[in-house]
Amino acid sequence: MLLQGSPRTQTSVGFVKWFGGINKKTGKENEYGFIEGIDGDDLFVHASQLCGVVPEEGDFAVFTVDEKDTDKKRAVDVGICSDTETFNTEPLIEYLYDIGGFQKFLATTKYRDVLRSLVNRKDNEWATDFLEEVLPRSKAALYVVGELLADSATQTRLLKPLSFDELEGIDHTFKYVPKCHFDNEHARSFQWLRGKSSAERDSFFQHKINDLSISFVLACVFEGLINDPNMLDRHTDDIKLFAEQALQKRFTSSQEVTNRIVLLDYVRETFHRSFRGFGELSSCPALVPFFELPLIKQKVFSKDRSFVDDVERSGRMSRDPETFVLSRLFPLIWDGNDDLTVEAAFFHELWGALLSGQLDIDHPGFLKLFPSCRTLGPHLSCEATFWQKEELFLCRGRRCDDPQVMPDLSKHFLDFNIYDWLSYFGRSYEKADQPSRRDFPIKLAGYFNRLKDLRAVLDCRCCGDLMKPDFKYSRVEVRVFDPVTQSIVTEQLTAAYRATVFYCDSPKCADREAKHYLNHCLGQKCNKIIDSRDLGKCENGFYRCSCGSCCREHQIMGEQKKKEMEQRFQGHSSRRWRR
Repeated sequence: MLLQGSPRTQTSVGFVKWFGGINKKTGKENEYGFIEGIDGDDLFVHASQLCGVVPEEGDFAVFTVDEKDTDKKRAVDVGICSDTETFNTEPLIEYLYDIGGFQKFLATTKYRDVLRSLVNRKDNEWATDFLEEVLPRSKAALYVVGELLADSATQTRLLKPLSFDELEGIDHTFKYVPKCHFDNEHARSFQWLRGKSSAERDSFFQHKINDLSISFVLACVFEGLINDPNMLDRHTDDIKLFAEQALQKRFTSSQEVTNRIVLLDYVRETFHRSFRGFGELSSCPALVPFFELPLIKQKVFSKDRSFVDDVERSGRMSRDPETFVLSRLFPLIWDGNDDLTVEAAFFHELWGALLSGQLDIDHPGFLKLFPSCRTLGPHLSCEATFWQKEELFLCRGRRCDDPQVMPDLSKHFLDFNIYDWLSYFGRSYEKADQPSRRDFPIKLAGYFNRLKDLRAVLDCRCCGDLMKPDFKYSRVEVRVFDPVTQSIVTEQLTAAYRATVFYCDSPKCADREAKHYLNHCLGQKCNKIIDSRDLGKCENGFYRCSCGSCCREHQIMGEQKKKEMEQRFQGHSSRRWRR
């Protein structure tokens, strides 16, 4: 049989609209009802055409259209699908052989659901025979195979007789060719792709990349069929995981491995055929960006200073907060500087990167080094400190039940956060396992959080440019490594210890160099942003927050007034009670 352009019969399909019920005039059970056809027509159906079946509302039906009565279309020879396992599909096949009918059937969700149930029933030989016959000429049949059939073995059996050129002729995007077919026929897939031009291959992957398995995508990378890392799209997270595993020499296809990417056996074979070692793998054009970060971390772990040059040479890594922090922080630590000097020099570098646009303080990469906790929420870093009196952790005065500030050197260095790295290099807390606000990493986390909080108000209200901090400068001596002499030397550095006053430096801005005070309110349980552009000062010269806080003197006065009000209220309540 062949797909035809016009129906071979007047076979049609639809759903039972209603059937039976009590006739108000006669008081008897109705022996008729109506079916809503796929074209939207209502067709009269009599019990005599149902072979003894009593249909229910919503049942799928296949029938022949009788148009002898011009006033009323009738459904005759009706087959009701009350049980998909026993339903006679021959009339349905007659309908699906019509090109228009097949396409119309797949255009509506409820009809697709019926077909999905029927093609996946235990006895689905009717479907495989039908699809095998019409598949070489029908995009609709390819859709059924790729989208409705659930069994991958059946999908492969139906598609295997077709060449990839034939599949391309049916649908050039390969949208409905299931991913399992590319895995099962990987050798033929590679051969077909190698025969395409670079532009044709790119077009194929642009359409299909997200529907392919990670195994097939990696194998295509190994084969040199994918060279552009931007082509990998949704597979980037899996590729990152693969790069980390490869660096750890854990490349495997074992199905028992957990928390690791699982690859099919043919990927291992393709890998060994394509590369002679890790060096060639990490130099693979599509994989280079994914190996940059793991290789840099490996050098940090080995205390190899060349990682700093690697970060500076790579545009991508120099803009990544994780590698920026590592490359600016640890050389200072390795060179023997104390915490205050490291803090001053690092913040100087950080502000320079923020002002130049090299870094974005809201980049999620900061949270990889300074993880968040439930107390401060997903956008701020944990600042947990240990409250010895109550033996619990606090974040900005609130209880923290999941502190993220304790180092854990049992995990792999690729998963290290800033606390792990500092502990690994001997920068421990003043008191073991009891971090305080004085401790260097907690101060770093708090500083990053402060910058995130202030970022919303750092834009100049006149021109919109990012304002600069008006640093209170001091000269500090910083110990740095001199690559020329291969020794530690001392340099003078202009460092920023704190930044609370900001100004716009745009030459064309009318508000240029006007100083604005920005800081957090120090009032108890407030922590709002103090912005001098919006607030007035108290008589002592301090900006007054909306919470009422401004200076110590007025804070004491406010507390006294509060106590007086409470005492008055208590006295008033006691007099009323005595009455």
